[in-house]
Amino acid sequence: MKIRGAKPFGSLALLGVAALVISGCAAGNTGAPTQSESAAPELPATAWTRADAAQVKDGGTLTLAVGSLPVQFNINQVDGNEADTVDIVEGTTGGPFKIKEDGTPVVDENYASSAELTSDDPQVVEIKLNPDAKWEDGTPITAADYIAYWKAQNGSNKEFTPASTAGWEDISSVEQGADEFDVKITFSSIYADWQGLFTGGLLPASISSDPAAYNDGYRTKAVPSSGPFKISKIDTTGQVVTLERNPQWWGATPKLETVLFRAVSQDQQGASFANSELDALYISANADLYQTAKTRSDAKIETSGGTTWTHVTMNAKEGPLSDVNVRKAVASIVNREQIAASANTPVDAPPITQGDYIFMPGQNGYEDKALAQDNAKAAEYLEEAGYEGSEGESWTKDGTELKLTVTVPADTATNIQRSEQVQADLNAFGIPVELVTVPAATYFSDYVIPGNFEMVSFSWVGTAFPISSSEALYYPLDSESNFTGTTDDKLGALYDQANAELDPAKRIEIAKEINDVIWNYVPMFPIAPLPNVYAVKDGLVNWGATQFETIDWTIVGWAAE
Repeated sequence: MKIRGAKPFGSLALLGVAALVISGCAAGNTGAPTQSESAAPELPATAWTRADAAQVKDGGTLTLAVGSLPVQFNINQVDGNEADTVDIVEGTTGGPFKIKEDGTPVVDENYASSAELTSDDPQVVEIKLNPDAKWEDGTPITAADYIAYWKAQNGSNKEFTPASTAGWEDISSVEQGADEFDVKITFSSIYADWQGLFTGGLLPASISSDPAAYNDGYRTKAVPSSGPFKISKIDTTGQVVTLERNPQWWGATPKLETVLFRAVSQDQQGASFANSELDALYISANADLYQTAKTRSDAKIETSGGTTWTHVTMNAKEGPLSDVNVRKAVASIVNREQIAASANTPVDAPPITQGDYIFMPGQNGYEDKALAQDNAKAAEYLEEAGYEGSEGESWTKDGTELKLTVTVPADTATNIQRSEQVQADLNAFGIPVELVTVPAATYFSDYVIPGNFEMVSFSWVGTAFPISSSEALYYPLDSESNFTGTTDDKLGALYDQANAELDPAKRIEIAKEINDVIWNYVPMFPIAPLPNVYAVKDGLVNWGATQFETIDWTIVGWAAE
C-alpha cells in the first residue's frame, strides 16, 4: 500500500514497500545536498522511457493502482498526506517550480514566468504568475490564493490541521505586488528551501479561508483542479477514481484522454497486472510482485533510485517504549541488514541499510549513525531501564513482563513481512511481540496519526528538500507528522539554524548535528532505502520509476506507432 509519494509536496508516509516517495536537492537551493562519491550502489535517477510529445499518440487510457481510495483529497491536510493520494491528484495540480531529473528545482512556466529571490535581508521572494493559469471553474489563480493558502498552512490558526507548517511558519507576509498576478513573499527568517513551498498543492482562496472546507470539505470529493487533468468521478462502489482532461487547462493538451486509479490491495495488484487489468505495477521490494510481473510478456521492469525509506516508529508517549533505553534496546536487537537483504535482493536491487534520519545513502552529508545490531548492548540498555532477565528469556520490571505490539495494515505484504522479521528478532531475544492487524484503508487515519499503537512500520517518502521537509517528523512534539510521542527541544533551534543557513557545507554540518540528536533519543529507527521498482506495459512513455523528477502529465501516454 502506498502512502506518500516521491513527489515534491513534502514528506509523506507510506505503508510498506507499496507505500511511498520524496527526497531531494536543488540549484538555487544553496543548502541542498548533492550526490557524494560514496560507494553506495548507483541507480538512475529516472528510469522511464522518454519521448517527445510528437512521439506520443493522441488519446488512450492509463490504468494504475492504489492501495485504497483516499480518505482526504486535500493533500495539504494531515489525513491527505499519503502517497496514494498524492499520486492520484498530482496530475491535477502544479506550481511555480517543478523538479528536474537531478533534483534541481526550475520554474514551471505553466504556472509562473519567474520566481526568484529579490532580497536576502529580509529574504523576499517574488513570483510572477502566469495570467493564463486558472482553476477548474475558469477563475484565475492570483495572489489572493497564495495569501489565503499561507494563512491556512502557517499554523497561526489552530482550526486548520495541515500535515506540516515547515517553511510557511517562517513567512511574515504574503502580499499582492504590482497586480493580482504578482506575489511577494517576505520571510521572518532565512528559509533556504523556499522553492519547495511552491511545487504544487495550492488551493483556491475559498478553501484556504475556511477551516471546515480545508479540513473536511474534500474527503469524498475532489479539490478543484489547476492541472492538465481533473478528477471527473469518484466511484466508491467500483473503487475507481477517474481523471479526464481539464477543459480549462491552458497548457499543451494532454496526450492521454483518461487516467484511471483502481483501488486494489497490494496482495492482488500482481495478479491484476498479470491479467492486463493494470498498465503499471509498483513493485518496490515485493519479491512476489516482481516474479509475477516478469511473467507478463508485454511489459518490462524499470528501476531507479528512491527517496523512500522503511523504518520502525516507536510510540514513546506511554508504556515501556516511553523509556529511551527500551527504545535503544529494540533498535539494537532488530537485524536491519537481514531485513534489507530479504527485501531488496529478490528484486535485484542493492541490499543497503539506512542509518541517517535526514539524508539518503549516497547523498552528501549522509552519515550512518545507526545503533549496531548487538544483543549484549541491548541487554545493557534494558538493565539501565530497570529490567531483569537474560537473552532468550523473559525480561521483567516490577513483576511485569516486557511485551510489545506492532500494528500492521491488512493485505500489505511488504509491511507484514518486515513486521514479522521485527517480531522474530525480538521474540528470540525474549521480548514477546504480537502483530495487531487492522484495515489498511484506516491504518493511518485511525492508528498511526492518533498514536493508537506501540510500534508501526511504514515508509517515509522524502522530498527534493530533505533538511527542511524532515523537521515535521521529529519536531515539535505536536507536529501533525510526528507520530513518535516524543521529541528533543534542541531540535527546534538546530532546524532553525539549518533552514536559515545558505552555505551548503555549513548547512550539512548542522544537519549532522540534528541527526546525532535524534539518534540520542531514538524515536524510530531507519531500516533501508527502497529503490523505485516498477513494471510497465510496453509502449508507456514518460511515466514510471523516478527518484525526483516531476511527471509532465501532458506527455504521459503511449508511444506512437
